[in-house]
Amino acid sequence: MYRNKIKKKERKNEKKTIKTIFGFFLLGNSIFLFLSFFSFLFHWKNDQSQLEKLFDKEIIAENLLGKMGATVSHYFIHCGIGVSAFFIPIFLFITGLKILFSKKEFLNNFYKSTIYKFLFFIVWLPIFFYVIVPDQGIFSGIFGFEIGNYLIHLFGIVGLSMLLFTSIIFYWIIIFRINNDSIMKNGMKKKIQNINKKIDTTLQLYNDFDNHTEMDSFFRKKKNMLYSILYNKKKEDLSFIDLKIDLESNKKKIIQILNHYNIEICEIKANIGPTITLYEIYPKVGTRISKIKNLKNEIALNLSALSIRIIAPIPGKGSIGIEIPNYKRYPVYMKDILFSEESHKKSHKMELPISLGKTVFNEIFIVDLAKMPHLLIAGSTGQGKSVGLNVMIVFLLYQKHPKDIKFILIDPKKVELSIYKQISRSYFATLPNSIEPIITDLHKVKNLLNSLCKEMDQRYALFEKSKVRNIKEYNNVIKKYNTYHLPYIILIIDEFADLNMNHQKKQIEIYITRLAQLARAVGIHLIIATQRPSVDVITGLIKSNFTARIAFRVSSKIDSRTILDCTGAEQLIGKGDMLFSNRNELIRLQCPFMELSDIQKIVDFYGNNNKKNEYFFLPKPDLS
Repeated sequence: MYRNKIKKKERKNEKKTIKTIFGFFLLGNSIFLFLSFFSFLFHWKNDQSQLEKLFDKEIIAENLLGKMGATVSHYFIHCGIGVSAFFIPIFLFITGLKILFSKKEFLNNFYKSTIYKFLFFIVWLPIFFYVIVPDQGIFSGIFGFEIGNYLIHLFGIVGLSMLLFTSIIFYWIIIFRINNDSIMKNGMKKKIQNINKKIDTTLQLYNDFDNHTEMDSFFRKKKNMLYSILYNKKKEDLSFIDLKIDLESNKKKIIQILNHYNIEICEIKANIGPTITLYEIYPKVGTRISKIKNLKNEIALNLSALSIRIIAPIPGKGSIGIEIPNYKRYPVYMKDILFSEESHKKSHKMELPISLGKTVFNEIFIVDLAKMPHLLIAGSTGQGKSVGLNVMIVFLLYQKHPKDIKFILIDPKKVELSIYKQISRSYFATLPNSIEPIITDLHKVKNLLNSLCKEMDQRYALFEKSKVRNIKEYNNVIKKYNTYHLPYIILIIDEFADLNMNHQKKQIEIYITRLAQLARAVGIHLIIATQRPSVDVITGLIKSNFTARIAFRVSSKIDSRTILDCTGAEQLIGKGDMLFSNRNELIRLQCPFMELSDIQKIVDFYGNNNKKNEYFFLPKPDLS
């Protein structure tokens, strides 16, 4: 085995030596030919006149490379392709460099791009010089003379001149287009490399962070596993670069339609988002906002847009926003959010960070559920509601340790959240002696909510005894005494409308309202989702306690008002396009996308690495 390795190494060294010798051989020959050809331009008359006697001892050649240089130059230039012969030493020189420095990518690219250029000019230049200076055979060579003479008989001198002129124009058009494409490809390639570099830097940042904190080995393993799952696919082609091409055109169209209705503007800016492009218009002083708002349909028609949304004015800015759907939208992937440095910085100081996606300015949007403190999600079927819930759960699983967070999942449809059963022992809070960790039986919902209210009351009693105001203060105090640590509890209801069909509707609403009003301080938070945003489901009592709301696309303005207290959700374009409202602030976002297979792999990993953990049991409910 060892001898084989030595032999392989020796063979490799031999090949390398031969390659190096050949590379220097080509470089030497290229310099020899170039100097010969260059000297031939000045001394060819004297050397050519005595070419037959050139190898007599008495004759001295004036060429810099002597008799050999004069002879080689004569056959290559005068008897061959004229001044195009200079391409031969240049080509040999580049080939030699390529062989010696094969690892240099720019040399390889340059080598490929020069071959077809040389071929064109080797043919074109001799003919060109024959037309311009027919008496100077040194420039055209015999090749230029014969081909040029034949073409003049076919097309005439004027026709041949036009042919040469047209061919060089076509050549430069083709070269410009190829270079333009390669610049674009190189730009995209560089962008992808930058993204990869940023991700690697971020992972290093996470590893450094891990080494200086008390995180256990599972937490580090968890991040590495998520990285391997979510980055096992090819990168997307960053198609949003193509959107920039249409920006100027759309700007001109917007200005044109506004000018047509005598609306003057000072400036217009464009911000490309994942789903839409936001055009910020800065109108001149005295312009009525209502005039621009009333032109919504005219702008949509002029831009051939499916739908547009006008924000007049944009909060905190002296501008009016026009949101136009992108012709090519690019997806926001969970991997780009989880492993970004921006995400790490934003979520580092939050108690319960959840990512809702990216803004129209391509910024990662992360909020703290502990401060919201509850979230209402609504939208029509198939618009991204379930994907949004999965993204929130996975983000929390990634950020928090099992001892810090527990979920309660209510899934009336029985299939949406069943994927998380495998991690129920580690991450779920449940009723004592419960067989099913995920609540799918509507008759058990009342008991669970009753039990959760009892947990809330018990925690308040603990806080009073410990003289603290909230869960964060309590956990900091008990850390000193090494006593029982309280986890955050997150109640997620996938289809809230189904609970309203139950005969216990009134009782359920009372429990939900009580938890929404009081549970924040004790670390209990609610995320409620529904695909039926009607007033009998999202009642005034529910809305008053859920100030943070998400609206995916809905079918009507009435549904949008029911969720957000304003219109706009009916103009969304689906597939995760959403509006987030919190304390009178309305933000448009694109929800990240995660494949079900990736979620399953993540859940499998958590399930296999948390077998020692036990359920977090809630108090026994009152069965009255």
